[in-house]
Amino acid sequence: MARDLLSAAADDSLAPRVMGIVRRRGLLMAAVFAMILVSAAAFALRLPNLYRATALVLVERSISESIVRAPVSGELESRLYVIKQEILSRDRLIGLIERFDLYPDLRRRAGQQDVLTRARNDIIVQPAGPEQVSGRTKTVSFTLSYTSDRRETVADVTNAVAAFYVQQNDRMRSEEAIRTTQFLRDQLAEARSQLDRREGAVREYTTRYTGELPQHVGVNLATLERLNTQLRLNGEQQIRIIEQRDTLFDALRETGLLARATTGNADVSPESLERLRQIDEQRQKLSQAETQFTARHPDVLRLREQLAAMERERDQADAVEQRTRAAADLAAPAAPIADPAAPMPPLRRRTMEGLDAELARLRQDEAGVRRTIAALEQRLASGPQRQQEYEAVTRDYAAARDLHDSVLKRYGDAQFTERLETDRAGERFRILDAALPPEGPAAPNRMRLLLMGLLLAGAAAAAAALAREQVDTAFHSVDDVRAFTTVPVLISIPPIGPTPIRRRVTVALATMGALAAIALAGMTAAYVAGGNETLVRLIAF
Repeated sequence: MARDLLSAAADDSLAPRVMGIVRRRGLLMAAVFAMILVSAAAFALRLPNLYRATALVLVERSISESIVRAPVSGELESRLYVIKQEILSRDRLIGLIERFDLYPDLRRRAGQQDVLTRARNDIIVQPAGPEQVSGRTKTVSFTLSYTSDRRETVADVTNAVAAFYVQQNDRMRSEEAIRTTQFLRDQLAEARSQLDRREGAVREYTTRYTGELPQHVGVNLATLERLNTQLRLNGEQQIRIIEQRDTLFDALRETGLLARATTGNADVSPESLERLRQIDEQRQKLSQAETQFTARHPDVLRLREQLAAMERERDQADAVEQRTRAAADLAAPAAPIADPAAPMPPLRRRTMEGLDAELARLRQDEAGVRRTIAALEQRLASGPQRQQEYEAVTRDYAAARDLHDSVLKRYGDAQFTERLETDRAGERFRILDAALPPEGPAAPNRMRLLLMGLLLAGAAAAAAALAREQVDTAFHSVDDVRAFTTVPVLISIPPIGPTPIRRRVTVALATMGALAAIALAGMTAAYVAGGNETLVRLIAF
């Protein structure tokens, strides 16, 4: 029957019970303890040695990032990951394995994929550096480790991997800088070509519409005002000349020489003089309105139309007077002339000729000024349309120029970066501590395994003894009998005579079985641990 083995009776203590259990189950406890300890020792001693070599690679920055920030894209961690993926690629690993003859046993008994997986697990890259305020770690160095069962090759493999990191980093940065420069060179050529086309379009447009561009509006308005003033002064000067001719005609009429004085010259009637005065007043009103309003104001347009109508009426009246005067000149020789032999004074004749020539010149100048004014008004009228067209042309030119300037700046930065990378003045890797052959194995830790085996053996021996006592229903002392029944126990008789043969045979067989179990357990553990690198990696790393 089951009992509480470690509970003490009223007159008994725990220590004598424990000692009694140890005496009765000593052989079992020794067998279990020896079997676990021998198995642990065989397991620890038969595990293969794994060696690890480590190289320290420093990330050097020859030029401070606060002075020169190279435009080569990609964080250092990303570049390290890319290089790691390259070196762990199939072709690279196969070349590395064949170069150093790695994993010969595994290659014989397993497939290529298993060998590549083992190699990828054995190569470890660990970045290191100070922690930033943002919580990220700034990589300033990284360690490369390689683990293998061959002590003489782990350092060579580690150094080969570190050298590949250095070479690959330099190659990646140089090639990326060269590709960036080439790409920006092509983009710059395209941007320059586009800028030339836009600049040619602007030049062609400004040449075609010279004087009609938005920046010429102010000049055109000032010129129009000046021409209006010039036209007004011209009209005033014509009025003065006509008044002088009238005065001279009056003098000639008084002396009877009007016919000779007007022969071959134009005469001006009082009506013409009045029309010139009205036109001059209209011009003054128009000039005053143009100083107050824009060229498209209704009052300015109305005054211009009235002035144009008055000028047309004047031109028509002048044409009629000229025809009338021409007819009068044809009929003049037949008319009686008072004192026809009287000659015209030379001074007055020259004065009349000068006045007529000046008047003709002023009218010619007036016609030219009016044509110029009409052209300027046409330019001002087309100003809004030209402004929209000019803004579209200049907007395209400004966009092309900004693009060209931006690409040019980035191209200059790319050229500078390319020089840095070519001269190895940028960020580069340097092997600070090369890998050395390890002095001892990195795994397994046999002392730790033996210590764990010893603790496990003791615990297993105690558990076996307690389990055996739990299923044992025999009475081993008078106290057990008294605790079991109320029948009084009168006497306790110890064993008399020698140990029976049967018991001796049983003990001998049990001892031999225990020894066989211990040997079997040790051999099994040794067989499992022998050459099992995978198991070493599981329990060691």
